[in-house]
Amino acid sequence: MRNRGTTPLRQRSRAAATAGVGSVFAALVVLVAGVSCGGTAFSQIVGEREAAFLAGETVNCPGCDLAGVSLKRRDLAGADLSNANLVDVSFHAADLRGANLSGANAAYANFNRANLTGARLNGAVLTEALFFAASASGADFSNASLDAARMGNAVLIRSVLEGASLVGADLWGARLSDARLAGAILDDADIREAALFRADLSGVRAERVYFADSDLRNVNLFGAILRGANFEGADLGGADLRDTDMNGAWLLRATLLGADLAGADLTGARMPDNTVHP
Repeated sequence: MRNRGTTPLRQRSRAAATAGVGSVFAALVVLVAGVSCGGTAFSQIVGEREAAFLAGETVNCPGCDLAGVSLKRRDLAGADLSNANLVDVSFHAADLRGANLSGANAAYANFNRANLTGARLNGAVLTEALFFAASASGADFSNASLDAARMGNAVLIRSVLEGASLVGADLWGARLSDARLAGAILDDADIREAALFRADLSGVRAERVYFADSDLRNVNLFGAILRGANFEGADLGGADLRDTDMNGAWLLRATLLGADLAGADLTGARMPDNTVHP
């Protein structure tokens, strides 16, 4: 069943932080009591910089602790939130164009339908984050941790995910044309019905990835590890599959017209005509 940006399976405690309207001093200290974390109650103290940010007096808060706050539909274009604690923050439908979230910890954060065009998230922790239908063309996710992220229908055209970890990520229906994923780890990811036209996936590790019915025309998969990957019904026309490890891959009904398979290991692969490669 397609995951349409649902909340992560694991139940997590949320620290809710609010800021009053008007003077930053009125919002200097925000206490959230009675929230349980592993059965232990705690309070979160929001400092002066965090309070100013939450009051809308600035869009810059590098290194701030904003865990659990709601920034839904906020205008944060060009914001500097680098190295900030953004765990479980809601950025739903927020404007983050050109924002700097590099090095931030945004595990479990909600970026559903957010505009991340040109944003910098390089080196960020985005484990189990939600990006359903987010606009992130040209965004930099290089070396980010996106394990189990939910990115269905996200627009990631010309985005950079080089060296990123997307183990178990959901990219069903995502648009990744001309994206750069060289060296990324994609094991067990779901990339069905996605558009990866001309994308660079050279050297990726993509064992057991589900590429069924995806557009992989002219994709660069040179040297990729694709053991047990499912390409059923995918269009690999003109793809560079040289020196790939496709041991046990599933290529039933796939289109390989013009694909370069020189040096590819297809041992045990199910071929487009339903035969098994020796």
